[in-house]
Amino acid sequence: TSALLVVLATDRLGLGPAGYGWLLAAIGIGAAAGPLLVLRRVKDPRRPLLVFGPFALRGGVDLTLAATTNPIVAGSALATYGVGTSTGAVTFTSLLQATAPETHRGRVLAAFDMLWQTGRLASLLVGGLLADTIGVHWVFLGGGILLLAAAALGSTTRIRPMTGAQDSQPDTTVH
Repeated sequence: TSALLVVLATDRLGLGPAGYGWLLAAIGIGAAAGPLLVLRRVKDPRRPLLVFGPFALRGGVDLTLAATTNPIVAGSALATYGVGTSTGAVTFTSLLQATAPETHRGRVLAAFDMLWQTGRLASLLVGGLLADTIGVHWVFLGGGILLLAAAALGSTTRIRPMTGAQDSQPDTTVH
């Protein structure tokens, strides 16, 4: 849905280029504030709330954007989205670094980035086609629901180190 923000800004919120710029600024402010406010207090970024919470946060933002036509509400939601995006990126990277075997860490991070970017490209195509077919409102609504489902599914996941020597490792299962 993030690539459709410009469509949402013009078609649903009635904003021009300057208004769209303010929405992007709100994301940037939230993204800058996220690590400063949240991650400085976090000792273990592998907790499911911190790993999958950004999905739920983003789902709530998408649902808010689907429901509102008020630019102030949209901007506030997007600042929250910025917090979730920056903290989510840090916690996912920390999770991969903490759980991947040292000998495979670079390959794991590269594979994750490749899969993430491939998914983004596919979502641009699908999201654009859906926005043209059913409307941008429905794409944000569907995106919000899918993100909330991903957060719920992910929060039930047990996160463990992926080393070959697990017997000598302390149990780091996340509860």
